[in-house]
Amino acid sequence: MGIDDLDEFDEEMQEGMDEFHLLITLFAGQVWRGALAEEAIGLIAKHGEMLASAMAEQLDPAVGPKTAFFRVMGRAMWNNLPQPAHGFRLMKLPEPGRNDPCFCGSLRKYKQCCARLPEFPVAPAMMLDGLLSIMPRKHWRSLAGSSINRDTLQHLVFMWQGEDRHEDVAALLEPWFKGEGAIKNADAELLDTLLETYVVLDKPRKRKSLAQTAIARGENVARGIGWQRIALMEAEAGNDDASRRALVEAQRADPDNLNLGLLEVHLLISAGNATLAQERAKYWAIRLAKLNDPALHDQISWLREVVLNPQAAMMKITRKHDDSIAEMEALLAEAPPVACHYRLKPMDGSTGPFIPDTELGNALKDWNEVFSSCSPSLVMMSTWNEAAWDNPGEWLALLREQPLLWNSFEVLDDLVIALDGHGMTWVREELVPPLLERTRKLFELVLEKHEATKLKCEWAWHENRPALRLLARKVVDGEESSDPKEKEAAFALMHRFVEQLNPHDNHGFRAGVVGGLVERGKAEEAVAIAARYPDDLADMRYTQALALHVAGKENEAREVALFALREFPKVGKTLLAASPRKPRKDGRDGYVIGSNEEAWLYREEFLPLWEKMDALTWLTELARKKQ
Repeated sequence: MGIDDLDEFDEEMQEGMDEFHLLITLFAGQVWRGALAEEAIGLIAKHGEMLASAMAEQLDPAVGPKTAFFRVMGRAMWNNLPQPAHGFRLMKLPEPGRNDPCFCGSLRKYKQCCARLPEFPVAPAMMLDGLLSIMPRKHWRSLAGSSINRDTLQHLVFMWQGEDRHEDVAALLEPWFKGEGAIKNADAELLDTLLETYVVLDKPRKRKSLAQTAIARGENVARGIGWQRIALMEAEAGNDDASRRALVEAQRADPDNLNLGLLEVHLLISAGNATLAQERAKYWAIRLAKLNDPALHDQISWLREVVLNPQAAMMKITRKHDDSIAEMEALLAEAPPVACHYRLKPMDGSTGPFIPDTELGNALKDWNEVFSSCSPSLVMMSTWNEAAWDNPGEWLALLREQPLLWNSFEVLDDLVIALDGHGMTWVREELVPPLLERTRKLFELVLEKHEATKLKCEWAWHENRPALRLLARKVVDGEESSDPKEKEAAFALMHRFVEQLNPHDNHGFRAGVVGGLVERGKAEEAVAIAARYPDDLADMRYTQALALHVAGKENEAREVALFALREFPKVGKTLLAASPRKPRKDGRDGYVIGSNEEAWLYREEFLPLWEKMDALTWLTELARKKQ
């Protein structure tokens, strides 16, 4: 073979390769076309110095001729090249004895000749990469089920993943799982890699189909991987029960799989069951630590972090793997102090609409061009905007370029709704609270700037809804907090909503305010607020009756309670029942007036207050008299 045979390597290909890669590709190409060992090695020995001139210049002439160096390199390439003609096995050349004639043809003993040259490190995965770059893609399927070393193939896949060659990974691995045969445990790691590749390529149908195939045709380890993927997919879809069942099946299929501990903890946190996640993390950390395996150090460390703070542990992983969330978190931390960029024209005791000034208005025009907004309807607090994450780079870049946008209620509202759509509870719990707190500070600053702190800020003005929606969200989230200070701050803001900001109470806070005032020993004030909402719904009527009873206004309390028992009987029956059955959710948002679900929700929220006020006996007697 002569140097003319290199013409098939066009100039662009040669320029795009480093010298070593060029030699590997040339060598692999010769073997693919049928060259035997000596022929392929001879080509590298003869032309290596010319093709890899920079490499040749680094050689020490005292060690030996450059031709010998490249011959040794050629032998290393042959020994580490998966051979297509032999099921992609390695067909290593025999190593000569120290006193045997050297393979280079010098007639000297091997120990006195090429044995002195340094061994050239070349990995089988590197040679396979060169081979596949020459092989037509339609022939890649010949690797499936072959005798190729699985570690070599997996190493190559890691290389391609690092180069973002995910389509190539899919094309290489898909043939391994075609047909009807069993999926062997030996191929389980390749199976898991292909499933993860479908995640990166956003191919949910292929991912689900392959996972189901693994469950149907896989040996135990492969079957366990299939169930693990189903568990993750069900969790992503919010189907916590189905996810848990799939995890149980994964544990049955492959109980010794240590990854199941991480998966179980992950799914528990995703489902919002942080307490159980901490318990299971502690169990798995102890179990893995007993194995005394250094390779498990990172897993054990993460599990211990979960025991201390599940949300923070999950957020740590998210920062590492989700650049957009890491960027948003960094931008939020660097956001400028709140500043007023809104104009108000107070009228009739109201702030009027919040109008952005010219500077903020121009910035918002840019924002609306790059951000896919999705405002909720009516008084809903979120639409769980997933579309915002289709291309977050543009709006994150704009936030970086125009930090003024951090002083926009519209932008803060968009970001909170987008975080709801991100799908990870720990991301919401980490990033939504500071956004809501920033909203509160900005809101107070705007009102103070325009001397409007005591005025109404009504929901009827559409321009005010982003700010009010975020403040209402702060109320709801604060009420669910385990921190007494946060709960008290949430109640104070809710009270302000009803008393001052939006007395029309579009978000339905009034019953909670009346009940909260009763609990805080302010029954008279509670009665006064309740009186402003005549002909109201069940929650207000029952809570008004309680407030009147605690305030000692027995005649009015009796009248309101009897009215509530008569007009909203399911609420009274459920409230007074010893152990009522929780109704099944009908799948719709909210609840139907007069339904069993409405009654159950009232019991869940207000039963502790009725018990605390020792008022259930009083209501029970009235219910009997009504009958």
